[in-house]
This record gives sequence, C-alpha cells and structure tokens, in this order.
Amino acid sequence: MNERRLSKEAEPLRQPFRSNFLIWLSLLFVFGGLTAGCAFGDLTIQVPNPTDTTGYSGGNDRVVIIPPFVDKRPRSRIGMKKNGYGMDTANVLANQDISGWLGARLGNELKAAGFRVNPSGENPTAAKIQGFTHQVFIEPVMQWTTVDIEADISVLIRVTRPDGLEAERRYYVKGLGQALAAFDDTYAPSLGKASHDLMKRIVPDIINLLNRYPESQVRP
Repeated sequence: MNERRLSKEAEPLRQPFRSNFLIWLSLLFVFGGLTAGCAFGDLTIQVPNPTDTTGYSGGNDRVVIIPPFVDKRPRSRIGMKKNGYGMDTANVLANQDISGWLGARLGNELKAAGFRVNPSGENPTAAKIQGFTHQVFIEPVMQWTTVDIEADISVLIRVTRPDGLEAERRYYVKGLGQALAAFDDTYAPSLGKASHDLMKRIVPDIINLLNRYPESQVRP
C-alpha cells in the first residue's frame, strides 16, 4: 500500500516537466519557422539613400574627382539568407550597382562638406579619390531569441593628385541591427548603418589629408 501511494503521489510531479518541455519545443519550432520563412528565395533590397550627411565641413570649394568605386569583390551578391539552422540558403542582391552607389554616396558627402565634386575629368590641381570595394556583405546571425543582422563593408581609398600626392588607406566597418527574425525588410537598415559609419571615417580623413598637403601647381 505504501509503495502504491508513493507512486501515485509522485505522478503529478512529472506533469509540469512534460508541459514545460512541450512549451519550449513549440517555441523552438515557431522560432525556427520565423527564421526559415522564405529562406529559399533570393532577395533584392533597395540600397538605402541617406536622409542626412555626416556633418563635416572643410572642403573650401576645392575640386575633387570621384569616379565610381572599382568592384574587387569575388561575388556579385551582397549577402545571404539563412534557415533556422544557420545554413546559407539564398542570395541577397542589391537593386543597383553597389560600387557605383558607394562612389555616389562619397561624392554626396564631400559636396555637403564643401567640395566641388566631379565624377571624372582633368584638372591641373584636383585630387582624384578612387575607391575599391573589397567587401559588402549582410548576414543574419542567430541568437537565442533574436537575430543579429550584420553588414560588413571593406574598401580601399586611394588619393592621387597631379602634383605628386599619393596616399591610400583601407577601411572596415560593421553595421549591426537586431530583429526577432530575419525578415526581408531587416537587411537594408544594417547596410545603411555600415555605410554611414564608413563615411564618418573616410570624409574627415580626406579633409585632413588635403589640409595637410595643400595643392601646388604642377611644374611643366
């Protein structure tokens, strides 16, 4: 009788454990479904157009030539989609040439800083600012209950001038956003953050460089 009564008393203790396990299992399937939803179709995103600039000044009406960036990336896609298991399942693409977008973005920033920007052409004193795109990539990184959307940009900036000035610098920035799941509209904001941080580093470097080494007339 005692053994039977103990087994009956112990039986209810198993119910909460079983219920909690089923709840967590259901949440796991729901979360996996959210992160994996539409994970197998390529996504084309609208690259963000900035609503404000970095706010730097000091161009002093100097002429600079900024051609489109040269694309050095190994692949044309700018990111990946993942399923709930973290597997690469589809491509993230840009709605326009990503290197042309970066060059135009830098040109707009330098215009706002007080430079006169030409996309190309010859000028006896103008500095040419050539960018090389080495990486633009957006990737969802699964956390326990959220998803980090990471955007990485790596570029090389080379400044040359007819009077002999030559300088170059490599830049790497990361833009991070958080979401409950990697939906299609969560990729572009991280790219916007990364590109804004990139301009906040490039623009003052160019201003400081050209202030330190003023233009001089080219000797015939």
